[in-house]
Amino acid sequence: MSASARDHDRWADSLGAWLLGALPDDEAREFAAHLEECPVCGQDAASLRVAADALPASAPSLPAPPELKARIMAVAEREAQLLAAAGEGADQAEAAPRPARGRLRRLSLRPALVLPVTLALLVIGGVAGLLGEQLLHDDARTVSARLDPSVAVPGARADLEIREDRAVLVARRLPAPPQGRVYQVWLDRGGSTPEPTSALFTTRGDGSASVAVPGSLRGVRQILVTDEPTGGSTLPTRRPIISVTPA
Repeated sequence: MSASARDHDRWADSLGAWLLGALPDDEAREFAAHLEECPVCGQDAASLRVAADALPASAPSLPAPPELKARIMAVAEREAQLLAAAGEGADQAEAAPRPARGRLRRLSLRPALVLPVTLALLVIGGVAGLLGEQLLHDDARTVSARLDPSVAVPGARADLEIREDRAVLVARRLPAPPQGRVYQVWLDRGGSTPEPTSALFTTRGDGSASVAVPGSLRGVRQILVTDEPTGGSTLPTRRPIISVTPA
């Protein structure tokens, strides 16, 4: 195979990403240089340019609501915990059988396929954005939490994002728990002691954190957060650093 053909095979499936501005800067510069030398890619780019330029106007742009980040981070953290429990390699696909020599062929999307696929993804994304924003703002409300003075550093705060009877606790500039300890969420239903939950979390480097409150909020008088030994506790060992009344 000639050097020109190898270069074309390398870049053939990058056309759609380049037209949509999704390539990293260094790859975008290399691809632009390739277009000047490859008549096939140059012709494909010219035929799709008009359609690609029209795509931003095909669906309205919607700003992401602030609740979305908290919910996404809560889901990501739960998935990370599941992967950690499953052990190393749980997120790796099984190796596919190696194809016989001489039959390996790189697949690429031709312009006739790139445009319909791109349009379909944009339509699906636009519909999902509209539905997501409607769901997040439907009966959604935010309740400010009270922070213990020991953790109330400048800028620190915590809010409970509630929709129906579910909630996500979102903290900002919260100090990390002491070494060897984690934050644990408790539900106070008016009994003698708060109920422990499986919601354990720590803070990110900037002091932010988000955690989904397990179960329903029905009958919950207060949501509390204490720092507990790694793995959590069945009874609180410290006084709450965060408390919030859902109602």
